[in-house]
Amino acid sequence: MIKIENLNKYFLTPDNSKNSIYKDLNLEIQEGDIISILGKSGTGKTTLLNMFSGLEDFQSGKLTINNTPIENLTNNEKTHFRAQNISFIFQNFNLIDNLTVSENIDLIVELNKGERRFSTIEILKKVGLEDKKDSYPFNLSGGEQQRIAVARAFIAKTPILLADEPTGNLDKNNSDNIIKIILDLHRESKNTIILITHDLEIAQIADKIYSVENYSLKKQ
Repeated sequence: MIKIENLNKYFLTPDNSKNSIYKDLNLEIQEGDIISILGKSGTGKTTLLNMFSGLEDFQSGKLTINNTPIENLTNNEKTHFRAQNISFIFQNFNLIDNLTVSENIDLIVELNKGERRFSTIEILKKVGLEDKKDSYPFNLSGGEQQRIAVARAFIAKTPILLADEPTGNLDKNNSDNIIKIILDLHRESKNTIILITHDLEIAQIADKIYSVENYSLKKQ
């Protein structure tokens, strides 16, 4: 379970005043849920994901993930926690061009020394790209590259997936395909998914939908 209690996050401006992002934020996310978060650009959606993963600190409050208080971890402990517990899908595919499709997928497991949920060929079959295993990212379409990014996110046996606008660079057909693949893999993996999107239609795949409003999250 993920639990946020009275969390406050702000940035300091050049004149040393506070630019608040979240004020006294409270949220509970149950294991295995899909949560969508809607909001305009600049409202703090990505900042929230970064706090979940320990990439950004907050000024006060508590953030507990699977009984681990994130605010109490050192930077090295956050790195280890992230590697063992969190996978990512980004709007930009973030594939490494000089590695093959298979190597891109395998790299995340090797770097994190984590447990596999699927073999490489299994996950490639699930995203419909087993015939591209030896191809390089620059030879793939945008939709194919994002399918590889999804495969990379699900191959490791991590309990949490953070998806930041995963369809933001795709057309409608590819967006629908990516969402279907994510839902199919979620049914198998039972992981918790936190999905950032500006698209209400995509947000509606979630068990719960929140919007960023007035420095907090409002349930829709």
